[in-house]
Amino acid sequence: MVPLSLTAFSVAIRLAATPNHFFQDALLKTYTSPRELLAKIELLLTANQPAFRRSPLDEVIEVLAEGRHYSWIGIYLALDGASQQILGAGGEAGPAGVALPETRTRILVSIKLAGHELGVIAVESDRDYAFGHEDRVLLEDVANTLARFLSGPGKYLVRRAKAQAH
Repeated sequence: MVPLSLTAFSVAIRLAATPNHFFQDALLKTYTSPRELLAKIELLLTANQPAFRRSPLDEVIEVLAEGRHYSWIGIYLALDGASQQILGAGGEAGPAGVALPETRTRILVSIKLAGHELGVIAVESDRDYAFGHEDRVLLEDVANTLARFLSGPGKYLVRRAKAQAH
């Protein structure tokens, strides 16, 4: 019998002690479940407490980046048929207004309300095949939550973005 090294033993203990509502990848990054992420996001948007130079959308982006494997997240507002205005961007790579050069996988999810497209959530990862069904469902739920927010309590963000675009 080969004795376990201390590192292998501590990894085995860490995996065994992980709560059921967390997921882990090969690098042992802990993921928050989609249900918990969505609950946090809904709570943030319901509280709607914008700070100086910081919108609730920035906090939504942080929650998604911390809870999943997303390298970059952008929330765009559809201004007309051809143009978009970025409402917020950031992620593990930090805030940026453009996509990352090392992007290997990208997913786009429409933010719609009553069939009218309000915008898009763009999420990128530096891994191949990074997005599965669970990610798609999570981002669609986040998009639905954002649609309600942007057409209700978050209208001030839409008005401000449209004013900046003109």
